[in-house]
Amino acid sequence: MQESKTVPEDKNFLIQDALKSNFSLPAGMVGKFAIVKLWPEIKTAEDECIARLKLAASMLGLECIEIYFDGKPIAGSEHSISRKDVDFVIHLHYDTPKCYDAFSFVALWNPIKFYHEWGYKRTTRNLISHDDFLSCSSAAADAHVERIVRKLDSHLPPKFKLYHSTPGLIYPPGLGCGKLFYVGINWEAINGGKSRHQEVLKRLDNSGLLRIYGPKVFMGTEVWKGYKSYVKEIPFDGVSMMDEIAGAGISLVLSSSAHKESGLMSNRLFESIAAGALVICDENKFAKIHFGDSLLYIDSRAPVEELEAQIIEHLNWARDNPDAALAKIRSAQDKFVASFALLKNLSDIYNGLADRKRELGIQQIGNGQSYKHILSVYFLCPTIDSELLDNHLQSILAQTTRCELVFVVSPKNATGLSSWIADSLSDSFLSIRLVEIEFEDVGPTGTVFEPKTLGSVLYSLWCNESLNELSKSNYVMFVAPNERLFSDHVESVLRYTLLYPEASCFATSVIQSNGKSTVHHVDDRIDFRFFDESYPVGLARFAIRRAHVARDIELALPYLDRKALAAMIGDLEIFQITKSTVLINVHQNYSRKSWNEVMENELLADFCPGILKVRPGLIPDPLVPSEQPALSPISLPFKRFSKRWYKYQIQALAQQGFFARAQLVVKKLK
Repeated sequence: MQESKTVPEDKNFLIQDALKSNFSLPAGMVGKFAIVKLWPEIKTAEDECIARLKLAASMLGLECIEIYFDGKPIAGSEHSISRKDVDFVIHLHYDTPKCYDAFSFVALWNPIKFYHEWGYKRTTRNLISHDDFLSCSSAAADAHVERIVRKLDSHLPPKFKLYHSTPGLIYPPGLGCGKLFYVGINWEAINGGKSRHQEVLKRLDNSGLLRIYGPKVFMGTEVWKGYKSYVKEIPFDGVSMMDEIAGAGISLVLSSSAHKESGLMSNRLFESIAAGALVICDENKFAKIHFGDSLLYIDSRAPVEELEAQIIEHLNWARDNPDAALAKIRSAQDKFVASFALLKNLSDIYNGLADRKRELGIQQIGNGQSYKHILSVYFLCPTIDSELLDNHLQSILAQTTRCELVFVVSPKNATGLSSWIADSLSDSFLSIRLVEIEFEDVGPTGTVFEPKTLGSVLYSLWCNESLNELSKSNYVMFVAPNERLFSDHVESVLRYTLLYPEASCFATSVIQSNGKSTVHHVDDRIDFRFFDESYPVGLARFAIRRAHVARDIELALPYLDRKALAAMIGDLEIFQITKSTVLINVHQNYSRKSWNEVMENELLADFCPGILKVRPGLIPDPLVPSEQPALSPISLPFKRFSKRWYKYQIQALAQQGFFARAQLVVKKLK
């Protein structure tokens, strides 16, 4: 059997040509999508997946751009991408939520066990911060999402498929030089343990039939030291892996216990089939369900001696029956092209996306005209600076549904802000109303004493607007200087005011942005008991019905600062909306006045004690009581973790091929 890397024009590759030629960009789409590169500073298996997605996109005449976790392109603009820039975004990992204003898919590529090891509540909540899901044909992974969304009207179970695969077939069927290809990290060499994989590889090492690839040194250890079959490390470039697999001709595809439990395959199966190799696979049910007898199987649960014998038997069979072996490869490649090629996956997503969006119910409500004054959104401007104004302007221009837009500004800044609004919106159909409210206590001679409390500002605004005949809205919303509204924020709220016309208060979920760190937090829990700058409840998430605010609000609102909105909500029932459509920058603290939290809590307990009840999140959190206030601050999710927790992270990263990322975690632990 001779090694060959020439790709002939046979029928398998004509099928791929047909996939490309049958695709045309649907109307109304820009032909560009983005993919989040979560760890841009290091090379990981993620880069392999991204390289292949970019190649598949180019073959279809599309463009795939890489972005940081916050939506900023890795190459190019300093501004985050929006719905106008891309048709959708693909997020490959559960460790961060959606932090950008564009339609977002998250790929369900990870075993359920990983969510528990990385923090189940946080990572699972990250999933439903996205608009939709991409299935990898794992019944367990799909069921995990379906359990979460079964009672939500904002999400549906996965429809589209996306595999950590290749654009199409790379090499025709071939047995190469008849050697057994294997790639891995040999994790056990680091912690001194043993595994079945390690034991069987050690036994095969003396046969001369094995080719081992993977990192030579990992976490300071030569993980393949002593193995005669070790060849070299393969770069994550989307191409080299396939070359080595095709050269060997036969691929050993083994799964971790976590992957087998969830019925998930690693990308090794897809790479091996695309490279034209014969696959020897373990008992992972995914392989048997989708590829049947086109693969050869071993039972990795058998004793090591028996496992070795099974592999040797398959190698001997392939050597003695090359025609039958090639027939199996052709069968596997036919199944691959029909369902698992990235060209097929991307084509299906693009062709079905418009219908899917309608199915999810995110289309505009009517033409927006009849809802112009149902909601008034008040943008607070305690100071006038370019960053604050740009933040509010981006929130306004992004909205897909019209509402009443109001800037709240101090009298001394009103003229300047009016000119800025006229210049900024000169090409827009939007109109913005100004309301002048003092944000500071000012003496008779114009002397500034100190900043007003937030409650005092809101009360002045409330009194002003109650007398204003221009404002006829039913609901009010306040936007703090450090809050950014995603484009579907107003739309989401208005949709629910129609679905539930008797409701008094609506609240979306929020994303608490931690600056440049990739660790962001999705929060749908509403807890006014404690104020933490790192986990603020937020203002813009709430839409409050004007008529249901307490008539004697003057008894509480002017005397509150950080918890001012709690008095306006009072004992109203809060209808919680799943979508996380407000981004809060926790490093921009707009409140400047000293305050006493205990005094504010006592005031609220007198005026509206129901507001101190915790509204738990969508995913149950055993640390948060739902019936009564806690006597001390709750435990926050980002506390100091144990060495055991870090070990889980390192092992999970290594299992997914994120070797360099795992090394960074090790350094942090040290």
